[in-house]
Amino acid sequence: MTDRPKDNPDDTDEYRDWGHDLTTLQDIGEEILDDWREDNPHSPRDYPTVQWLAENGYSHLRWILREKHDMGTPEFFVLLTSAGGQEGYEWHIDDVATIGIAKTYLDDRVACRDWEYSTKRTNRSRINSVLRRFSEEYGDAAVVAYANDPERKTELYETFKQIGISLRDECASDESALKFVRAAHRFFEWLERSDRIEFDPMEDIEEEFTWAVDPEPTPLTEEQVKRLWITAETDEERVLVIGYCVWGVRTSELPRVHVTQFQFDQEPPKISFDERDRKNGLGEVSLLFGLDAVASLLDTRARQPDWNGHLFPSPKDGRPFLCGRQAREKFKDLCRRANVTIDGDVATPKHGRSLYYNVLADAETDLLEMAANLAEEQGAKDPVSVRDFYLTPERRDRYRRVFFRYRMRQIFPDDAFADTGDGPGFDRSLDDFE
Repeated sequence: MTDRPKDNPDDTDEYRDWGHDLTTLQDIGEEILDDWREDNPHSPRDYPTVQWLAENGYSHLRWILREKHDMGTPEFFVLLTSAGGQEGYEWHIDDVATIGIAKTYLDDRVACRDWEYSTKRTNRSRINSVLRRFSEEYGDAAVVAYANDPERKTELYETFKQIGISLRDECASDESALKFVRAAHRFFEWLERSDRIEFDPMEDIEEEFTWAVDPEPTPLTEEQVKRLWITAETDEERVLVIGYCVWGVRTSELPRVHVTQFQFDQEPPKISFDERDRKNGLGEVSLLFGLDAVASLLDTRARQPDWNGHLFPSPKDGRPFLCGRQAREKFKDLCRRANVTIDGDVATPKHGRSLYYNVLADAETDLLEMAANLAEEQGAKDPVSVRDFYLTPERRDRYRRVFFRYRMRQIFPDDAFADTGDGPGFDRSLDDFE
C-alpha cells in the first residue's frame, strides 16, 4: 500500500480518531469556530467558508456530515453550534419590546466597548437562544417587563436556573453553556445599571452551578522553551519555536507569514504583523531571536522552484501554505521529541503563544515600575498617568519592546540570540527615566 503525503490533513491520526456522533462533532465544531473567529475577526459570516475548512484541514467534517447525517456545513453550524443566526437575522421570540431593548444593548456595546461585528454577532446569538428558552419555559418572552414586577422575582430566577440546567445538558461542554448564561446575564446587568428594569432576574445565577471550564492555556516554562530550542534539528523547527513563543502568532498565522513581512534592512531587523488582528500583541517584533534560522530558512525556500513567499508553503496544488492543523502537528512532533507536555498532554502552539503574552505582560509591569520611579521623583502618585501622559505612544512601544527583549533573553539559550547591540544595556533611550 502506497503511503499518502504526510502533509495531507485528511490523513492525520486526529481525523481517524474523530467520532461520528453529533455530540462529538459539536465539540469539534466549536473548536473550528474558535479558529475561524480568530482568523477572521472582521468577517460578516457566522461560520467558516468551505474553502477555509479545506485550507485549514477540516474538509473531513463535510464528508462525515454528508455521509453520516445527511447534513451540510451551513445547517450544522447554524443549528448545532454557537454560530447561531442567519443572514437577515431572526429573533426567535415574539415580544417586540424585548427585541428592541436587546438591539439597543448590542448597539450600546459597540459604541461604548468597541465590540467588533463578530463579538456583537456572537452575543446576539447567545442572548437570542436564552430568550427563546425563557419564552418556552415561562410562556412568553416579556422578561424585560416582568423584571419590573418584584412579585415575579423568585419565579423568574427559578426559570433562568432551569434554563441553565437545560443548557448544561444540551451544550457540548460546560464552557459553551456558561457562555450562553453569561451573555444573557450581562444583558440584564446592563438593563439594571441603566434603570430599565427594577431588578436583575439572573443575579448570581452563575453561582448556582459548578462549571467544568478549561482555564486559559498554561504557558510553556522557560526550561521547556530551552528544551525545544535544543531539540530542534532544522531551521523549520527552530522557526516554529520562534514563531509561536517570540512572535506570539496564532497557530494558523505562522504558516502564512510572507517574506514581504520581514524588514532586514532595519537595525535590528523586524517582522511586521497586521495590528488589527494582533489584539494587545506587538504589531512589530524585532528579530533578535532565531534570526539565523529565519534567514537560513528563507534562503532555502528561495532556492526551491516556484516558491510563493510563504514561510511554510504547502506541497499540495492549489493550497499556498500549510493549514493550521498541519502546523500544529509539526509543533507537537517537536514537543514529543523534547518531552514537552502540559498537564500530561503534548504541548501545542497555543501554549507557546500563552508564554508570549505572559512575557508581554511582564514587560508592561517593568515599564510601570520605571514610570513609578519617575513619578516618585516628581512627587506624583500614579505611575500609570506618568506612563500615559509623560511618554508618547511611540516611546511607550519602544520601551515595552526593550523590556520584552530583555525578558526573552533570559529564556532562550545564547545561540538563539542575535547580538545586534540592541538591548536594555545598550538602549540609551531609557535614560529618559533617569
